[in-house]
Amino acid sequence: MKKALLILVVLAAAVYVVSWFWAGDDVAAAAEQPWPDGLGTLAAVSDRYPQQQENEAARNLTKLADGFPESEAIAAYVRQEIARGDLTIGEPPAIADLTAIRDLLLREPIVWKRDISIQHGGLLLKVKMYQSLTHALLASALGRARRQEPAAWDDLHAVWNLSKSLDGQPPRIPRLVAMSMTRAINAVAWKMPLPAPAWFHEVQDHDFVRPLFETLQYEMWYAQRNEMFPLKPLAQTIDRERILTSKIARLTECEFHLVSEAPNPELLDLDITWQRAFRYRAEREATANALRARAGQPIEEGSHCSDGTWSFDGKTLRFAKPIALPERRDTSMPLTLHVRE
Repeated sequence: MKKALLILVVLAAAVYVVSWFWAGDDVAAAAEQPWPDGLGTLAAVSDRYPQQQENEAARNLTKLADGFPESEAIAAYVRQEIARGDLTIGEPPAIADLTAIRDLLLREPIVWKRDISIQHGGLLLKVKMYQSLTHALLASALGRARRQEPAAWDDLHAVWNLSKSLDGQPPRIPRLVAMSMTRAINAVAWKMPLPAPAWFHEVQDHDFVRPLFETLQYEMWYAQRNEMFPLKPLAQTIDRERILTSKIARLTECEFHLVSEAPNPELLDLDITWQRAFRYRAEREATANALRARAGQPIEEGSHCSDGTWSFDGKTLRFAKPIALPERRDTSMPLTLHVRE
């Protein structure tokens, strides 16, 4: 009798706890709220990213990249050159033959399978390939620029086309990889032979703040879709991320200040991601102005960043204030560049 009574008490407590946290209506209401920047409700996510199949070019790239040597020496060389604030370019280490890979990337668009119901979009295993090819192509571009070969831009173009293959993949990892690649292209482009080709305007016009909004919204869509029981914490998280997006969308500075109040590693990583996205706006301007100065053209002193302007004294290009480096895993270009001796 006592055992049965205990079971009843436990069941009653469980029902009470579940009823307290159960929030089907709250989750549905949170999901139906429109997100800023024209993103619509969570239901819009699946329409924005319909399924697609991998194309032949993607399969050929995988075959060509299979076994491509990953070199820490090349990665270190690229990081060193990105961080260098003058036109000097060091001698790159030995690089494996990139001809077939470069030609493929310049000739055909790469399309991966897209199924946003799969964690990380199913692209997690591609990350190392992207990193090794990016480092090798950037090192090749720098080596060619060192010899004043206009074909250096072809290497950067190949990296850009590889980066664009991730544009339609909203999970966080592909977004971070694409942002790292684009920032690296921009960070070395100011050292390339003049003039810059027309396609480079795509890099200069690209912005990662809006794509990161899409990623946050996608993550909430994914969480709602995979939540077995609609509980209050999920409704609160959806509302919190939507409100955070609204606040970030109003920011006009290029220095992003941390929003995390607690030492949560995931939130701190997200803060660093926002720092990189906002700093890239100033980095784009640095490269554009450096290319202008090298070509003997006047720089644009104004900035899209409300927290600074640009100056050039005939030798050195400077942003009006330092913007803290957000790096833990990669390297940012400096915002003071010595463009002439």
